[in-house]
Amino acid sequence: MVDAVATGSTVLRPRRLPKRRNFMPLFLLLPTLLLMGYTFLAPLATFLQFSFFRFRKGRLEEAFTFETYQRFLTDPYFHASIADTLYMAATVTGLSLLIGYPLAFALWRINRPGLQKWLGLIIFSPILVSVVVRSYGWTVLLAEQGPVNWVLLGLGIVDEPVRLVFNLTGVVISLTHIFLPFTVFPIFSTMVRLDPSLREAAMDLGAGWWTTFRRVTLPLTLPGLVAAAQISFTLALGAFVTPSILGGGRVLVLPLQVYRATSDINWPVAAVGGLVLLMMAFIAVVVFNRLLKFSEI
Repeated sequence: MVDAVATGSTVLRPRRLPKRRNFMPLFLLLPTLLLMGYTFLAPLATFLQFSFFRFRKGRLEEAFTFETYQRFLTDPYFHASIADTLYMAATVTGLSLLIGYPLAFALWRINRPGLQKWLGLIIFSPILVSVVVRSYGWTVLLAEQGPVNWVLLGLGIVDEPVRLVFNLTGVVISLTHIFLPFTVFPIFSTMVRLDPSLREAAMDLGAGWWTTFRRVTLPLTLPGLVAAAQISFTLALGAFVTPSILGGGRVLVLPLQVYRATSDINWPVAAVGGLVLLMMAFIAVVVFNRLLKFSEI
């Protein structure tokens, strides 16, 4: 619908929408914005306020100070906690991609819909179980007298039971299992949208299976791969229950530090730790978004 204005020649101009229609999207978003402001921005502002307080001799002092920030920047204990958190998240992400991509590829190549649905359900099943139940289940499986060590000893791979619980190894194994669905399905969703004619054209031109995968399939599925890495990494950064149970108090990642500081009513340390964790997640999202744009070129 346009208005025609004749000035020697006809010029078409779009008709302006009523002002009330311009405010309609904002009006529809208002409940969500209010909810986000109340449940996210307000607690974040409170955390920021507490981060400038001082905690001394078991008491909270309302004084504007940068002592807690200085501790996080200079104390090797917190440096190790941040490094362990990043190392755990990166390791879990790498293992999830290493296992998840071939699994998604196999799920995509299965030509039997019934089998594909059952396999998808099995991959999705970790999300259906409580994280506490999953963590305790892995504690039993990875124990020194558990099934995993029994198999390793029976096959002669090791001479004595391997310690897989109450350390970072057990935490990484459990988190990889938990986050595997978040890795498989984003990759699988990009694979099902691939044009089959591209692979067929590559093979008609003489490309083998590996060349077709390397030159056609992998580049076209990179957006799903990057999205899966982003989801897995950010979730692993904030993992709390699994490091708490399988770590046995020996895996001192940042979410556990925040929880312990909160339990001790040390609000400044908890606030700074939470803000540092949030900043790490924000930087990770920005980096992965840049990689996602690069992968879509």
